[in-house]
Amino acid sequence: MKVIAQIILFAFFISSCQTTGSIMNFGPKTSNEILESEKVADHEEYSRPRIDVAIPIFDPGVPKNSKDEDLWIELRKAESIRFAHKLKLEIEKIDKFGAVRVVPDSQATSDLYIVGKILESNSEEVELDIKVADISGNVWIDDEFEHNVPDDYFTNSKNLQSGPGASDGDAYNPVFVKIAKAIEEKLKYISTDNLDNLSDLSDFRFGLNLSEESFADNIQTNENGKYFISNKLSNEDPKFVRLKNLRVRDQLFVDELQVHYTNFNENIEDSYLTWQRQTHQEMQAASKANTEAIGKALGGIALLGLAVLAAAAGADSGSLGGQSLGMMGAVGGGVAGASLLQDSFKKSEEAKVHRDAINELGKSLDAEMSSKVVQLDEETVELKGSAKEQFSQWRDFLKRMYEKEKTPDTQL
Repeated sequence: MKVIAQIILFAFFISSCQTTGSIMNFGPKTSNEILESEKVADHEEYSRPRIDVAIPIFDPGVPKNSKDEDLWIELRKAESIRFAHKLKLEIEKIDKFGAVRVVPDSQATSDLYIVGKILESNSEEVELDIKVADISGNVWIDDEFEHNVPDDYFTNSKNLQSGPGASDGDAYNPVFVKIAKAIEEKLKYISTDNLDNLSDLSDFRFGLNLSEESFADNIQTNENGKYFISNKLSNEDPKFVRLKNLRVRDQLFVDELQVHYTNFNENIEDSYLTWQRQTHQEMQAASKANTEAIGKALGGIALLGLAVLAAAAGADSGSLGGQSLGMMGAVGGGVAGASLLQDSFKKSEEAKVHRDAINELGKSLDAEMSSKVVQLDEETVELKGSAKEQFSQWRDFLKRMYEKEKTPDTQL
């Protein structure tokens, strides 16, 4: 009874700490929390500029030299592409942005960036760290989004239907919907002038990547590290025309990558949804096995305790019959308790088998691209490796082409 009382007091203490330990935040919000002071009127939304969105492949959230047997590294890497693609589809449904592209990394040029990191993904729960910022450096969102899959999700036929508004069987869909809605809400507080400005900033940030010395006078940073245009070029300026032409080619290259990412997701769709469904069942079975193991272990301990009490009571009775009954109770309780504890170990092993089975579900997901040859004017280059490697090689090629156009007599 004393132990039980201590446990109850400890639980009460913990709950009290959680209640009294909460923090209230007062005072004005930061400039990053409120980008504009007024919400754009609803009737203005569809007449405003549509900025382009880049979604870099998610950080899989795999620690370096990870040895955690519960973390399926191959699957996490595949999810890093799948999640970026899923979010792209949800952002497109909003129909208030320009081109929405999945890109190899944050080095790509765009007006708005959505950067994600996978914190948890185990078929029962998905948790993502999401940062949204525009090309000027203003942070729109820096938050974590999560979704817990209902226990009966895969037994409800409505969740497995296809079509508009349906989840198409993906238990994680709600988390991407939450993120898209949060971004849509932030968009309402960005002025039309700022949206116009982002497009121009994107061009000059792209120019800095090609040749910093050529565009250093056109774009600078303020004391807060935010980019602003210091010298805007006319649309007829040869330097600006050359910049825009290369920017269009860069966008076309990234558009071609969309085919790769779409094909990748189509290829893993069935396998991934199978993993979600089967792993969800495995997780529930493992949880049940662990619960049964704990219950049986506690039951065994209780019976052993009763056995000790029975033996003590028999010894204190002073009669041969009482001592015999006490001994029988001790032996009987001890045998039953040992049996339940042994059963508990079996259940624990069963739970481990379930955990191991989760890690063994599929290991053949690959994000590599086939090599390809691209041409710009009369120059060609062969790109090899992953999408990220090919994108880096492409950017290097663009820099060479820009320098060649600046100094056409120079031999490359």
